[in-house]
Amino acid sequence: MRVSFLGVGGWVSMPWLNHPSILVEAKGARLLLDAGEGSYRQLRRCTGLDVDSIDAVVITHGHGDHILGLPSYVLMAGSRGIRLSVIAPRYVMDDLVSLIKVTHIQQYANALNPIPIDIPNEPSLIMELKGIRIYAVKVNHTVDAMAVKLIDSDESCLTYSGDTAPSGSLVELAKGCGALIHEASGNPGFEEEAHRHGHSTVKDAVNIAKEAEVRQLILTHFYTVNPIVSGLSEGVNVIIPYECSTIELSKGS
Repeated sequence: MRVSFLGVGGWVSMPWLNHPSILVEAKGARLLLDAGEGSYRQLRRCTGLDVDSIDAVVITHGHGDHILGLPSYVLMAGSRGIRLSVIAPRYVMDDLVSLIKVTHIQQYANALNPIPIDIPNEPSLIMELKGIRIYAVKVNHTVDAMAVKLIDSDESCLTYSGDTAPSGSLVELAKGCGALIHEASGNPGFEEEAHRHGHSTVKDAVNIAKEAEVRQLILTHFYTVNPIVSGLSEGVNVIIPYECSTIELSKGS
């Protein structure tokens, strides 16, 4: 499983971090996790791939830094005569239809292949796509949001938190998974502020990884320029990716 980070920031992060978007490649399947503003440009710049290489986009929730890149994908898919599958919470699908309207690309609306999801309260298999099993669960954010877990045919496993304050449901979802991508919107000591906005700190993310017994923790969605992990990560390998970086995951990694 190959993971490429098109954007590692959040809505109010430094602009060079870009907005959340992660490309996962496994056994000939390519899934995009979230599609923040500029995601299409980043896909082309970081990977050289185009919309016709994407099997589906998975959206974790409706905040703009996670969905505002979608109109570009829909437009590009429509201009190529293909359909773009988007897997998202049901309300996000309604939002996407509105985005297509307000950006005046209704002529490409048929390029959207919507796959709405009712977010499960317990970790559940929501679909299988080209041998990749996709699981989801509701997490603790200011709008309805889900974390997702991907398992490929080689049993490589990746969990992605989306945006969330510390969530027991995410621990359950990530158990048995080799790697966890978790948002880290603040440094240790800023837990009260982060939680008030439905987010986590670096310390929270490390604790979730330890509870889930995940060996590899990848931090994203930095609202702080320099994430602090010193003294927190014993027993967990912590990776801080930069935009356009790539990580290879194998079974158990």
